[in-house]
Amino acid sequence: MPKIVDHDEQRRIIAAAAVRWIASRGLETLSQRNVAALSGRSKGSVQHYFPDKASLMFGALRWISGERAERERAAPGDPDAGDPYATLSRRLYAVLPTDDKRAEEWRVRLSLYVYAHNDPDMQAYLADHGRELAERGIADIRACQAKGAVRADLDPALTYQRMSAAVSGIAVAALANGGALHPAEQKAMLAEALKSITT
Repeated sequence: MPKIVDHDEQRRIIAAAAVRWIASRGLETLSQRNVAALSGRSKGSVQHYFPDKASLMFGALRWISGERAERERAAPGDPDAGDPYATLSRRLYAVLPTDDKRAEEWRVRLSLYVYAHNDPDMQAYLADHGRELAERGIADIRACQAKGAVRADLDPALTYQRMSAAVSGIAVAALANGGALHPAEQKAMLAEALKSITT
C-alpha cells in the first residue's frame, strides 16, 4: 500500500526549518540545500514545495504569520473567554518576544518585512494578513467599549492601530542592543499602553 503523504504538514515542516535557518544564520545564506539538511528532507523534496529561494522565504513568512494568529486566537474554554478586555490583552501580550521562540520569530519577521518591500506577492499577503488582524482587533476594541472596559470616545480602528504599533515598538526595542528589554519590562510597557485606553 502506498505511503500517504500529508503535503500541508511537509510544507509546514520545511517552512519551520527555513525560519530556524533565517533566525540563526540570516537570509543571505538561506538555500534549499541548507533547509533540506536542517529539516531532514532531500533537496528535491524542498524544491517540490518551494521551487526557489523567494518561495522559501514566502513560506517562512506564512509560517510565522500562522504561528502569530494561532497564539493570538483565544483558546476555547479559557476562563476569561467572556471578558473582551482580557481577550484583547492576552492577544497583544502573546505577540511580545518574551521567550526565545517568539524573539526568533520576530527576528525572522523583521528580516522578511525588509525583503517583502520588493516582492509584490509578499506585500499583498502582508496586506491581507494585516487586514485580518485589524478586523479582529477592532472587533475586540468594540466589544471592550460595549462592556465599558475601553473608553467609548476612542475610535476603535485608530485605537487598535495604536496598540498594535505599541507591541511592534516594544518588540523592536526588546530585540535591539542584544535584548535590552526583559520580558517583565516588555509587559510593563504594554500595560502602560493599555492603561491609556481603559476607562
